Amino acid sequence: MDQTVKFCSDVNIAQFAAFAGYFAINGQISAAGANTLNIPECMVNIGGNGHGYFLDAQSDWSIVDPAHHDGSLTTLALGDDISLFAVDADDGTSEAKLIASKNVAFPDGYDATNSRKIGGFHYGRVRPVANRYDLAFMPTIQIVPNSVWDLNHRPTCDPSGMVEIVPGGFWADIYLNSEGVGTWPENVPVSKFGVMPIKDDVYARSDFHLLVRNAGKRLPTIEEFLTYAEGAPAGQNGNNTYAWSATSNTGSTTTGNVEKSVSMFNVVDAVGNLWDWLDNHLDLGAANYKLDTYVVNVGKDSATPRGAVFHAGWRCFVGGGLFNYGENSGSHCLHSDAGPWGTDGIVGLRGICGAL
Repeated sequence: MDQTVKFCSDVNIAQFAAFAGYFAINGQISAAGANTLNIPECMVNIGGNGHGYFLDAQSDWSIVDPAHHDGSLTTLALGDDISLFAVDADDGTSEAKLIASKNVAFPDGYDATNSRKIGGFHYGRVRPVANRYDLAFMPTIQIVPNSVWDLNHRPTCDPSGMVEIVPGGFWADIYLNSEGVGTWPENVPVSKFGVMPIKDDVYARSDFHLLVRNAGKRLPTIEEFLTYAEGAPAGQNGNNTYAWSATSNTGSTTTGNVEKSVSMFNVVDAVGNLWDWLDNHLDLGAANYKLDTYVVNVGKDSATPRGAVFHAGWRCFVGGGLFNYGENSGSHCLHSDAGPWGTDGIVGLRGICGAL
């Protein structure tokens, strides 16, 4: 390469990307295969004002190539959330290098002065649209294509454990939420593989809106549930092959325990295990209204007076089915008689959020 041209290019890049926080990308990072990504060319600031870099476009960039990660991906496993970092190549030019890592803040061997997270993805189970409702198909374990994000294409909240359902519209948690960090009322639920999900036992269902808020998310509507659950096989009475829903089950199981319980949008356990709590309220009946404190004094803050609900039959929708709902569990399974005050251990939650 002509060194004069190279030098001019470096100077221009440094000028464009010199401002702290600058990031520009020609397209979006996307999955190319089970373990590869397509990386468009980028300009990125790393380390603050005056530190502008460019990142060359790369096709079929392997996440398992030892030169492309910090060593943490040698044990890449189902359920991992992987971060992509632009790092200073330390070669005297304004060219950056891309490093994949399981670390959240920085890759091993780097810090805030020489690395910046610019994207990531979830490594999980995938059911293609062509295999929706296909009982014989075994979802593959790979980069989840609609989980891939970058700084210009991502959900409005932490993208860990999430997939894009409507491009530019909304993202959904892959897994039923489980406990994260913090204590009530500020604990943050997470979307993680292989853990026991939160359910309405110590929590009331009416606590769930605050839990998902703590993660920067909200509860899904009926239509959003029907979308993200599409393509997931229905449950069966006598087995847990397609969903955790056998009529002999006595409780919920860990997230992602059923290999085939994956929708065509790669959402896990949308059918069976626990009902998905949905944000659609209704009142049954047009008479016999009353002031009711019983439906308020439940869950985490039950000892604190919080007023009364004036209703005849306040209800909400839940979706998908639960652990012993058998063949009634499915991607279009809905129940409209769920009491928001319920604490019977059969309902879980999944968050969604908008897109940047």
